[in-house]
Amino acid sequence: MVGVAGKSKACNDCKRRRVKCGFERPGCLRCAKAHIQCSGYNQRTFFVNRTLADPAVSAPSVLAKDSRTRLEDSGGSSIQPELDALQSLSQLNADVHSSTHSPRYFRGQAYRLIEKIYLPRPEGTDNSPNNAIPTTWFGAICELEDYCPTLDHALIAFCTIQVHIAATNGDEASRDKCLEKYKFALDRLSDALNLGEERQLHCLLACIVVLSTAEFFCFPTDDSLRVHAQGIADILRLKQSFTDISSSIWTRLWSRLRVIAILSQLTGEQRLSVNGAQWADFMPENHSVDPIDQLFGIICDLPQLLRSAVDAFSGRQFESTDGMTIIAALWSVLRDIYAWQAVIYGALCPTPAYTFHPSNLRNPTDEVYGTKLFSSSIHFNSVQTALNFIMSWAFQLHILTVLHCITRKHSEERSIVPPQFIHLYSGFGSIKTEGVRIARLFCQTIEYCHRPRMGTFGIQIECYPCWVVRQFFTHCGAERELQWCQNVGGMSGAGTRFGVTVMEFQGSISI
Repeated sequence: MVGVAGKSKACNDCKRRRVKCGFERPGCLRCAKAHIQCSGYNQRTFFVNRTLADPAVSAPSVLAKDSRTRLEDSGGSSIQPELDALQSLSQLNADVHSSTHSPRYFRGQAYRLIEKIYLPRPEGTDNSPNNAIPTTWFGAICELEDYCPTLDHALIAFCTIQVHIAATNGDEASRDKCLEKYKFALDRLSDALNLGEERQLHCLLACIVVLSTAEFFCFPTDDSLRVHAQGIADILRLKQSFTDISSSIWTRLWSRLRVIAILSQLTGEQRLSVNGAQWADFMPENHSVDPIDQLFGIICDLPQLLRSAVDAFSGRQFESTDGMTIIAALWSVLRDIYAWQAVIYGALCPTPAYTFHPSNLRNPTDEVYGTKLFSSSIHFNSVQTALNFIMSWAFQLHILTVLHCITRKHSEERSIVPPQFIHLYSGFGSIKTEGVRIARLFCQTIEYCHRPRMGTFGIQIECYPCWVVRQFFTHCGAERELQWCQNVGGMSGAGTRFGVTVMEFQGSISI
């Protein structure tokens, strides 16, 4: 059958830049005002050829394959020169401060390079802002107008790392170059924080966000995330006496910082003395709270709860009153996440949040067993929806894993369900059954996250959920499922991209 790529009638350049098109012909005025030669409105036709040899082929897989091919064809020939030009522009900014080469212009050029590799492409119902989607917080960085070489060096480091990931045909920035750029930017950040540069607090906050995100792609383990604990503490200290920051910019950057800090606490031993109330205090008044902010507002005290659970239940004896208080708090967070999902994607949602499709993935573990463990994959109606579900499932599974460990070691399952949560528990069947359901759902999202149109961001968002799923399958003794998850890096499939190495969290869930 024949399919036409995309439903939008906007011109190709407005689609690429994610801006509203005026639809003027032959070229739109939006492009003219941006000094861009409009490339027109032509749409490409694709053929979806489903055969007996390949019965699972679908329109999304054909479009994804074409997207990947065009990215690979352009990667070695166009991205590296853009990085070189960006580095030259950074040096020019350091030497000459002019309106032509302003910091905002430089950051806009960095955004355009990042857009080609890291950022996901909008699709479906991507029509509302989401503070965890990188287009939002990278957009906030581009709005910063102050000259700050520390931030610009962080952007250069991030772009260098992304080009290293995407480069083809041998034309790539070496890994050593990536680490050199990262270390230089980190040293500049450390110096700025030690000097207490309050006047550039928003830029230093942006720098921490950029470098922390870069670390997912240049370090094999999460030890480097611990480095920024002191940086975050310094930002908190300096913020007390600094108020001259755009609430919109601060909200977007602060939201991303909270995500980084909480995930590093959930997966390791990092301790940051910031509770949920304190995180809220540092947000501007009357700021609009999007769904991912709501979700992290629900779980922001979860790291402390989990540490308390470990302290209470690790020994052979534990104080039953204190233990049940902690368990009740965990159930309360779990209930609130389910309620959040119901409100965001409940019965009033006009379209399904996700649908199931035949899976194109090949996992080396399946070849050993001779059958596919997951014959279908999940496709979400938007990137925002994907992020919301994947992260909320990961938090739910983390709590369920801890509860499962407690029941295995100390008591019968029913005895750790407080009366006010019996109704929620009854819908599970058992804690393990619900955990298996959620873990399997996540495993079926991997194909979606590894599509080229998700950028390298799609691979990054799997880091914490993959860690949680491996922990759950380990405690449940699900050997095949665990092997399947451990072999994600060796997967392949039409319309997907694997082989990108990202950070693995090294902590463990243990009671």
